[in-house]
Amino acid sequence: MTDKAVSGDWFLPAPTVEAGWLLLRRPEPDDSSALHDAVAASSEHLRPWMPWAANYTAEMAREFVQRNAAKPGNPPVPEASYLVWDRDRRLLGVCGLHARLGPGALEIGYWVDVRRTRRGVATLAAAALSELALAIAGVQAVEIHHDRANQASGAIPARLGYELVAMVADEPEAPAEAGVEMQWRMTLSGWPDSDGARLLQAARTATS
Repeated sequence: MTDKAVSGDWFLPAPTVEAGWLLLRRPEPDDSSALHDAVAASSEHLRPWMPWAANYTAEMAREFVQRNAAKPGNPPVPEASYLVWDRDRRLLGVCGLHARLGPGALEIGYWVDVRRTRRGVATLAAAALSELALAIAGVQAVEIHHDRANQASGAIPARLGYELVAMVADEPEAPAEAGVEMQWRMTLSGWPDSDGARLLQAARTATS
């Protein structure tokens, strides 16, 4: 699927992305309870890196779902969040695309329910978002940024074949952060022969 680019940094996101045994889908109204449960169960796991996870409430989950749900007519957005589900309709985590790098590039973010970690969820979801981002007209690169101390997060772009292009001093925003942001990049020309593209194709083939 190829989405259309729009003026400025906004883009038109696909409502769903099939990724083999994973489905990435824009939030829907009935998803708030599952989202709150996933964050609550993962609070201790997420708080060192994501300050918003502290004292996460059901109302915060409802607001997130409402804010990120696909709108009628699929208007352009500066960011698009996806809930990640398995084939048994279990919520595994959240990922998203963000237009905050300037024209021609999008950034990927992700987190996984602590009860679903070490199964390749974030890696496969990030591969699917990489493909999606690079299919948008005008997008030439997609990036993944993480704090240097977050080695688990950093392992994902490395597995997908991203290139580490910069290490930038950054004011820590969460308790475990070291204050150095690692910036990884995948280009449009590099994606077809990347480990991420092969991983995504293998997952789709295995479940076709």
